[in-house]
Amino acid sequence: MCGIGGIFSLKPRPAAEWREKCMLMSAKMKHRGPDDEGFVLFASDGRAEAFLGDDSMPVPGLRHISEAAGNFSGALVHRRLSIVGLGLGGHQPVAAADKQHWLVYNGETFNFKDLDQLFGFENQSGTDTETVLKLLSSKGADTVEQLDGFYALGLYEDSSGLLRLRRDKTGVKPLYYAVNDEQFAFCSEPAALRKLFGMKELNAQAVFHLLAEGVFVPGLPLVDGIYEVQEGLDVNTRTLQMEWWFGADVEGKPEKTLRDELEQSVKRRLMADVPLGFALSGGLDSAGIVGLARKSLGPEAEMKLFSVVSGNPAADESAWQKQVADFNGAQWFKLNMDEVGMGSLLDVAARSDLPAVGWNNVAHFELCRLAASQGVKVFFNGQGADELFGGYPDYLARDFMRLWPFVLKHVKTLPLNFAEALKMYLKLKAQSWVPGLQIFYAKNAENNILNKDYKQFTPFLWQIAHLGADAKMQHDYFAQKLRQMLMWDDRNGMVHSLESRNPFADDMSLARWLNVPFKEKLQGGFTKSPLRHALKGVVPEPVRMRSDKRGFSVPDSDLTRLHRNELEPYFMSSVLDDFSPRPKRDQLLKKLNLQDGKQLRTYFRFSAFAAWLTHLHNE
Repeated sequence: MCGIGGIFSLKPRPAAEWREKCMLMSAKMKHRGPDDEGFVLFASDGRAEAFLGDDSMPVPGLRHISEAAGNFSGALVHRRLSIVGLGLGGHQPVAAADKQHWLVYNGETFNFKDLDQLFGFENQSGTDTETVLKLLSSKGADTVEQLDGFYALGLYEDSSGLLRLRRDKTGVKPLYYAVNDEQFAFCSEPAALRKLFGMKELNAQAVFHLLAEGVFVPGLPLVDGIYEVQEGLDVNTRTLQMEWWFGADVEGKPEKTLRDELEQSVKRRLMADVPLGFALSGGLDSAGIVGLARKSLGPEAEMKLFSVVSGNPAADESAWQKQVADFNGAQWFKLNMDEVGMGSLLDVAARSDLPAVGWNNVAHFELCRLAASQGVKVFFNGQGADELFGGYPDYLARDFMRLWPFVLKHVKTLPLNFAEALKMYLKLKAQSWVPGLQIFYAKNAENNILNKDYKQFTPFLWQIAHLGADAKMQHDYFAQKLRQMLMWDDRNGMVHSLESRNPFADDMSLARWLNVPFKEKLQGGFTKSPLRHALKGVVPEPVRMRSDKRGFSVPDSDLTRLHRNELEPYFMSSVLDDFSPRPKRDQLLKKLNLQDGKQLRTYFRFSAFAAWLTHLHNE
């Protein structure tokens, strides 16, 4: 788990300029890789030279980057968080035997030993990075799809100047890029690109979706000019011509029993030479990962679980969490959300470099901080299970006309009742069929205080309102919903130098469950029936058969009420004036109904956005 970056210029530039750019990029990624630092500079005549930095391990034969001399046209930058293979063998950037292919790699390939055996690679370092480099340089970049795990990487071929950027299909690890007439750069951290290119102008449509809906739309940059690599991008660094790359779709039905797939996925992801920790919400998904991990690790292995609790019974899952902790004989660490305040929100804005859309983003940040304080370096999460197995209530609503007899029959065991499902279905249909409805939508609190220029945009959630359950599950898994959660997992985790692992989110064998119709995942009156069946005996029975799905619960309204006065200076800050008229904000503030969840949500969302804008303007 690391941070990666690279910069390429059409014109050679002196070493001093490259030192400044490389060290800036490395500094912006330090939290992603505090254990090692490395650089390689490329000259126009084909010369490539690797260098160390102030935080580098003592690699024999390499000089400090301050000693670089001459003119160069490109560079690769790497920061390392040592998880597997803690020695010098994991230092990057690393060159292939031909000295033409160079790799910067961020992630984990859990089947690297299988690939070594399949292709006859002799792995000298014991790291997955060596396997990935040998595979891609000798068998072609498309073989990246044979990697089982999560990754973001840059493979540079010095002889041709071709740079290949690749990400895992679900987007667990981040990768951003920026380009102008003279140079191209990519990085794990958008803050580095903002600094290098001087970009701070926000994209109006992205701001609309964020403030009005709480949605980060894939492919739509929040800061204009800082783009996200989706699956892959090929760049000719000598002409700056770019071409998108997309991997193959996940096809076919599951090949093994779900229990076998789950056991293999979790077991592989336990691969680490550092301490592990597990996020525990109290629901089926996280409890299943904990139970399968305990089964694989054995009864004597130390196991640390981390949960969010609250004094508000409606948002507290501690009774369920305790059952899981006791069932697995694990240490249980609790974060009391009632004690999380404004300072945490400001930390999220400045350190995770994102505007929070809810207090759950802040809760996750503090949960990662708690795990890191207990020595954890690898942190497991249950993201992706609801998308795979149909856990979200809106899936039932989207297929309501086909499923209404089932919903009516099983109202006691489903996450929403018949009336709720019908209401949600009609709302989705209205959004799909009545374009003029946006006039009324604009009167909602979130939109009404936006500048009128922002009301031209069609809500993102309306754009996908027509999707049926199966199509929406595919979209949620490979597009917006899961990708947004994984973005938060990565940002909040890496701020605390934690590697986030998500067994449900990056296993393409498990992803074949998306090809099983939603209706087949509804059995016995429950959603997620295949997962419930597969986890029998692995999680406490009451947890396995829970029907009151909550997700990652925090008392949002309570927290906003509690911190209302501390949020006010941000809500009324001048940094919001370009997005929201001050008189409208002042009017909402004076009439703020502390019992109205929608108004409180708007108040928090705009305040959190202002906190992030303040950070952006001051960096």
